[in-house]
Amino acid sequence: MAYKKYTQYKVLKLVPTLLKQGGQIVDVRSKTEFAYAHKDGSINIPLDLLKNRMKELDNTKPIILCCASGSRSGLAKRTLIANGFIDVHNAGTWRSLIK
Repeated sequence: MAYKKYTQYKVLKLVPTLLKQGGQIVDVRSKTEFAYAHKDGSINIPLDLLKNRMKELDNTKPIILCCASGSRSGLAKRTLIANGFIDVHNAGTWRSLIK
């Protein structure tokens, strides 16, 4: 648990740089969760639709993943890496991105 929090903290420090490099914030929560509240500028690709919608993401730019707790975004990171994405980051909770 501590390692997960530390890793997400490191990613959050990188977010401004990743965004300057053309990074995209992808929120993998459900459509309903995303509609309720989300980080401005993020896109919603629910985890269960990620495999079918990967083509919407630019594999040459950083991908910053978020969700409600960091668990689904962790699964999304593994899925993207398994499908050839290289610059993928799990930022954990979407709320941490609006600080």
